[in-house]
Amino acid sequence: MMGVVSEVFANYYTAFVNSIPVLTFVFVLVVIGYLFGLLVKFLAISLLKYVGLDDWFENQNLLAALGNRDLSEIIGSILKWYVFFIFLKQAVELINLFTIQEMLGFWISFILTLIAAFVVLIFGMIVGRYVRNAVEATKVAMKKMLGLVLELMIVYVSFVMGIKMVGLPTQLLEYTFLIAVFGAVFAMSLMMGIGFGLALKDEAKTIVKEIKKKK
Repeated sequence: MMGVVSEVFANYYTAFVNSIPVLTFVFVLVVIGYLFGLLVKFLAISLLKYVGLDDWFENQNLLAALGNRDLSEIIGSILKWYVFFIFLKQAVELINLFTIQEMLGFWISFILTLIAAFVVLIFGMIVGRYVRNAVEATKVAMKKMLGLVLELMIVYVSFVMGIKMVGLPTQLLEYTFLIAVFGAVFAMSLMMGIGFGLALKDEAKTIVKEIKKKK
């Protein structure tokens, strides 16, 4: 019995000793990935600030859509973590334990997909605010409400696209969006009709009086 136990412990010890070089290389690769991610973030932020991206977004009044954070900082952070998880995924593939490799590989791939979905959402928020600003700069009736509705619709669509990228069901969200669109169109049409009616009320009274005089 003691011989069997000793043999089991000896096998585990041998496996652990043999895995030390691989684990060391994995650790080094992860550290390199994190440092390389920091470098990519620094270069991305420096380049985007140099070309004046943040200044342009501030002039276009788009920073409010991002919580008044610089777009260069957001892009730099996204690139940093994306690069890090790419390195981490490669490091995990070096681990010989299939169960751990499969589990970690799944979660790393899921996080990379989440990052991509977050990029889609950020893009939708920027486009939505740009459209809102463009509408509010016109002389269209109820331009503030129309701009807000269009911004919310674009952000909602980008959110649903991000959810779909992650692999979650989106049918309920899509049906809700269609109902909201029809409701918004109906409400705006009704408000515009009431607005035109009130605006033309005095003119209508004048026309009716003229018709009565002719009779």
